[in-house]
Amino acid sequence: MGKYAFIILCNPEDLSEAIEAAHALHYAVQLKRLGHDVVVYFDGLGSKIPIADSPYKGLRPAYETAQNEGVIYGACGYCASPPHLNIKDKLSAIRIRLIGDEDHHADLSMFINNGYLILVF
Repeated sequence: MGKYAFIILCNPEDLSEAIEAAHALHYAVQLKRLGHDVVVYFDGLGSKIPIADSPYKGLRPAYETAQNEGVIYGACGYCASPPHLNIKDKLSAIRIRLIGDEDHHADLSMFINNGYLILVF
């Protein structure tokens, strides 16, 4: 079986990007259900997905399914920090793991070094 890391950068407030993010979440869940090792990491504006009120109503159910399937790895703590998106407290409140902080933006080596194929959306 394969190892896949879905990196989602899509802005959930943009309709077309929210639809793209929902598809990425669906794909991640499908692969997980087939027995693959799958993680989803939210970066950039994608860090808002766990708390977003998106114009695409299919994003929330896709996110919740991915969360229930255990594929959500976390979100970028740098992007979520006060100098940037300022959503760190909201993500922490719903127990989203934050990787990095306002002084350190994590790179994808955490996945690559563990054998994951990177899929960016």
